Amino acid sequence: MILLTIAVTAVAAPLMVGLVCLFAYRNLGGGGHLLFWAAGHVALVLPFGILGFTDWIADPVWYSVLAATAGSLTFMVMLVTGIRVLTGHQDSMTTALLLSLALTACVSLVQQTSDLMYFGAANFVTGAGLLYGGSLLLRHRRSLLYSATGILLLGRGILAVFYAVQLMHMADLNATLAFSVFANLLTALGLIMIEFDNARQREVRAREDEHQARLFSETLIDAMPATMTFKDHDLRYRMINRRMRDIMPADLVNVIGRTWSEVVGPEAAAAVEQEDRRILASGETIHMEQGWAGRDGRQLIIWAMKVPLRDADGRVQGIITCGVDITRLKETEAQLIEQREAAESANRTKTAFLANMSHELRTPLNAIIGFSEMLAAGYLGNMSDRQRDYAISIRQSGEHLLQLVSDILDLSRLETGRLELEIETCAFDEIAAAALAMVGPQAAAGSIGLSFSPSHLAVRADRRALTQILVNLLGNAVKYNRKGGSVTLAAVIEDRVMRLSVHDTGIGMTEAETRAAMAAFQRIDAYRSHSNSGAGLGLSICRSLVERHGGHMQIRSRPGHGTTVDVMLPA
Repeated sequence: MILLTIAVTAVAAPLMVGLVCLFAYRNLGGGGHLLFWAAGHVALVLPFGILGFTDWIADPVWYSVLAATAGSLTFMVMLVTGIRVLTGHQDSMTTALLLSLALTACVSLVQQTSDLMYFGAANFVTGAGLLYGGSLLLRHRRSLLYSATGILLLGRGILAVFYAVQLMHMADLNATLAFSVFANLLTALGLIMIEFDNARQREVRAREDEHQARLFSETLIDAMPATMTFKDHDLRYRMINRRMRDIMPADLVNVIGRTWSEVVGPEAAAAVEQEDRRILASGETIHMEQGWAGRDGRQLIIWAMKVPLRDADGRVQGIITCGVDITRLKETEAQLIEQREAAESANRTKTAFLANMSHELRTPLNAIIGFSEMLAAGYLGNMSDRQRDYAISIRQSGEHLLQLVSDILDLSRLETGRLELEIETCAFDEIAAAALAMVGPQAAAGSIGLSFSPSHLAVRADRRALTQILVNLLGNAVKYNRKGGSVTLAAVIEDRVMRLSVHDTGIGMTEAETRAAMAAFQRIDAYRSHSNSGAGLGLSICRSLVERHGGHMQIRSRPGHGTTVDVMLPA
């Protein structure tokens, strides 16, 4: 009866260990080494069963010996491979099985060499493998359990060698079998305790990582300059960050676990909670501006974004609200709007004043110009040469002032949008000839040549406005040219755009002067020595007229290399 109990225990013990290994693998999150250990202990059933239930020494049937050999060697290989995987090696189940088959074949051949090897070879190899596995655990020395189990494996290895000697001398194996089963249980218990200890350490590390992640999240959320809150599905506050607590009145800070209606009352919270319930129902993200009374009583404006928080199945579990204090931004915006309206009002007043004054100045200027012409022509009697020069100077100054008044009037009309354009198809060569004729006397006085090759092009533009553009550009090119220089006017159509170019051989401008020349009332320092310099409105008026046509104007210039003004108009 005792022998039967030992035999049954010898078979049941490794099966139980294998089941425990599978349980640990599935339920404790263990590694792949548990599969090796489970397979090895299942394989151990073969040699223990044969030793426990047969008298194979008296009748050594070859297939019983082969089965026992295969089971012992497979157990050893799987156990050692599992330990290697546990200690960081990348072994595979396929490699372990192939190694088991190879060892079984080699040992089976050795068993045929002598009677001694026939009974002892498998246990010698198994003992050597267990000694290697025990040494791996002792070298790893991860914990006391590793060292203790390593010592047990070393003992098992020595026991296997002793068992082989017993087999070779045909001794009574019952006591040896019982002790072997006991040693196997101790070793298996040590391996399982290692796994349970690893599971406990993994759980501890997971809790520590979770704690660190929570601390990191809380610190990050508290460090954010934006307000953040989280409400659960019942609209109860579960989290508020430091920024939110800083702006909340002191008597409202303790809101965790409470709804907003419980804090401020149902009436005051009705609008906010109605919006929150709509988010919970629809799952949509919304943006809104909220008025907020700060801790110091100052009214704040918070730009808030409410985002639904969903679980893994997509169900809305609560609402995360992020807010940014935009009070100063709103105040700045209101100030800018007020300043803009004041500036626009002042600009309208200025434009109206210029327009009115331009009309008022035209009448006396026309009289001055007319009477000075009469004096210079001798209609009111003979005058001395000096008196005639004075009269001519009066007329020239009056004409210059009248041109300035006309420019100011044109500019005011452009700014107020009261200058109406009559767009029509015009022959460009006719407009160019008229403009060249107007600046011809000025060019002749400075010995400046004017050149233009007929283009035979048609352009859709306001005839008077286009003439004024060309006269202003050509006049500037002549006015700021060198004596004996030249001015060239050209027109081409490229990609359905008409490019009008006015090039002069004057002194040119720097990049900064080029940008300044496009603005109203800007005069370049290099030109201030000219006695006939205007108020700096010509290019500004040209640019406005070009833009009213849907085109644009650019200036290309370098000091000492002249200037080219390009006007691009829709063809």
